[in-house]
Amino acid sequence: MSTRSYESRDSFRPNGGKGGRRLVSQAQAPGKLYLAGEYAVVETGHPALLVAVDRFLTVRVFDAESARTPASASVTATSDTGSDWQTGRIESLQHPQASTGWHRERGVLTADTPSSESAYLLAAITTVEALAAQQGMAMRCFDLEVSSDLDAQSGHKYGLGSSAAVCVATVSALLDFYGLVLEPLETYKLVYLASGRAQNLGSGGDLAASFYGGCIRFCSPDRAWVREALEGGVPISQLISKPWPGLSISRIKAFDVFSPLRLLVGWTGSPASTPSLVAQVREGSGQGNETTYQEFLAQSDAAVDSLAQALSQADMILVTEAMAQARSLLRSLSTLTDTPIETPALQVLVESALVAGAAAKSSGAGGGDCGIAIIGPEASDRRGWQSSGPQASLEAQAQAIGQSWTRQGIKPLGLNVVMPLAEVEVWPLVNGVDDGTADSSGSPQADTSGAGQTEGHVVSEAVADSLLAPGSADDNPDSRRKNDHIRLALDQQAHYKPNGFDDLRFVHHSLAAVDPSQVDLSTSVCGADWHVPIYINAMTGGSAQAARINVGLARAAQATGIAMATGSQHAAIRHPQLTSTFTPIRQELTGFIFANVGPTVTPAQARQAVEMLDADALQIHVNPVQEMVMPEGDREFNSWIDRIGQIAQESPVPVVVKEVGFGLSRKTLELLASVGIHTVDLSGRGGTDFAQIENQRRERRDYWYMGGWGQSTALCLLDAGYPTPAGPAILASGGVRSPLDVVKALALGAQAVGVSGHFLRTFTQEGEGGLVVEIRNWIDQIRALMALLGASAVTNLSRTDLLVLGQTGQEARLLGVDLEALARRA
Repeated sequence: MSTRSYESRDSFRPNGGKGGRRLVSQAQAPGKLYLAGEYAVVETGHPALLVAVDRFLTVRVFDAESARTPASASVTATSDTGSDWQTGRIESLQHPQASTGWHRERGVLTADTPSSESAYLLAAITTVEALAAQQGMAMRCFDLEVSSDLDAQSGHKYGLGSSAAVCVATVSALLDFYGLVLEPLETYKLVYLASGRAQNLGSGGDLAASFYGGCIRFCSPDRAWVREALEGGVPISQLISKPWPGLSISRIKAFDVFSPLRLLVGWTGSPASTPSLVAQVREGSGQGNETTYQEFLAQSDAAVDSLAQALSQADMILVTEAMAQARSLLRSLSTLTDTPIETPALQVLVESALVAGAAAKSSGAGGGDCGIAIIGPEASDRRGWQSSGPQASLEAQAQAIGQSWTRQGIKPLGLNVVMPLAEVEVWPLVNGVDDGTADSSGSPQADTSGAGQTEGHVVSEAVADSLLAPGSADDNPDSRRKNDHIRLALDQQAHYKPNGFDDLRFVHHSLAAVDPSQVDLSTSVCGADWHVPIYINAMTGGSAQAARINVGLARAAQATGIAMATGSQHAAIRHPQLTSTFTPIRQELTGFIFANVGPTVTPAQARQAVEMLDADALQIHVNPVQEMVMPEGDREFNSWIDRIGQIAQESPVPVVVKEVGFGLSRKTLELLASVGIHTVDLSGRGGTDFAQIENQRRERRDYWYMGGWGQSTALCLLDAGYPTPAGPAILASGGVRSPLDVVKALALGAQAVGVSGHFLRTFTQEGEGGLVVEIRNWIDQIRALMALLGASAVTNLSRTDLLVLGQTGQEARLLGVDLEALARRA
């Protein structure tokens, strides 16, 4: 088997970076588009709907102090700022003219060569550092690098809000750099203040969409109040913690993982100047047109909330009506103020989409830039797209609109709505209208009627229904089976399940603890160095819904620096058109990726799976129980061990053999070692039960008694490691519900621990941002637990005292495990 040099990849080295610089933090911010309310939102208290889209701007912060000599980054201590003179550099990869050095003298940061392109960067830096200074922190040297795919490669701007993304990403990265932890709403307010340093305070809707992600309903703050607070000298730390009059931000449940609606975006090729257009409208609305303008605002509010309700309900008929109303209002405003909002090119874009059965309008200030179209199953049915199945009908409709746009000089951008990135309350619906429960801080109050409950509750109820709703299933047997697996796995995750980890108890030693700062979480897997011992384990792929999940999981892995395994790639190997449900993983994740096949593929097909993802290792899943119960299962088991050996011998990357929730016995590990397998994932009982899942897919459900088959992960770990290790290196997964389960698995010899069900449920309930927060919390808590146990490194956990009780203890004794020795290892 050939080997790969992992050391050549910066993504595996926490201290990697150009020229030996140490990458300290990084943040991404997506682009944005307005759906409705784009002109009304400039007035305080009037809502707009926006979405974040999957083109990103990335800001990376490098610790310049560790890479410069004292001559180039001298630091002379003072009582106020920590230095008299500090230097650093700002690099823009797409716009080199915006690159500049910076220097800080007596606490004042200045660009060496100021430019309009760097204004937002400097404003964000200055704002965050003002907050840091108010917290008593010394300023630090850093280099800041900006990369972006928000604009065309030619340099033309698509109108996706690059200035907003710069502010969001820079503020987020520098907050992390300085170790400042804020609530999401506080962070948004800080971003808003940063943007206001670069130009006059705007509505802030673009900033909110880029920060919160997903689809949001937004009302701008009272800008006069904010300006007065700033001019009155209110410290930033106090200002961001105060309620802001008028500010309201809430989540609209639309375009999420399971929504049947799709957003299409076309670019006219003509850039627009939003500030000048907005100024022209505001000037025109005040020239004896005040009454008519107020009527426009009231009608816009109604159109926005009608569209919010329609999107939340995924009702395409209501979406069409609300979008038509919003478009009509913009055209009336254009006439009233003599402002060119819907240009001829935008009219062509909109009307060609309408002919194809979509809802459509211009997006944002108009005058050029982008237009949007929304399609869904009801519209495609009415237009005759349904003949080849619901998913295929939407694809055909989208393709027809894209082709029509292209013929008429409109560029389809192929954008998707980004999953939620930060927590915010769901917009309350009472008879389809905002019930006014938004408080002065901008967050809606809890709605006890059932319509405005927390976001997680709404999603968990919607999962089963939306997966089976017309138009949400893929027209392919493999894809439909994958969607069944997602739905049924989430059903199992809805309830806490005890498992073998509950039988493991650490012996507490009060004076054994070490400082958390001394704990090193790094580990080695398949020859690669990981900075944390957890990873997102194999889940799904092979359907449109699975693709959306994989994109969100990959982005969360990228944001947190952990590895990820994809689900089985057999569907893409059999149906090449499904390759696109897997390839976005590598597009989103630069770190360690496991490809995934079963033992029924050929070595050539295994290589195909690796190449599909540019994967760093290959999982071979062995699932005889699942195949036996699965109605369409492959039951030719005799050749599996030989196939595994052949794949391992010819694989270009390390191979890991894993179960799918039934556990690998010691006998199995020894057999795998004999054919050249060096790493296994035990994947024991305790998490997702695929015997139950496949039985629920059977017409008679006659394998009901197979639930609970196999060994728990805890028992597999004991069987594999005691009294002596069985041979292959051990990864553990299956029923991992908490950081404590992770630490228990590591204490029993696992090099790293995979998590599937819990992370999937978190993602579907709380979105991409919620999953990022959860993973980071787990990492922090794993560190805390290891410190409590006196383990300054992962390998030190093997010397902790562990009690094995209950059923797991009884079964382990029958397998010959010396439990008394485990209890006295320290």
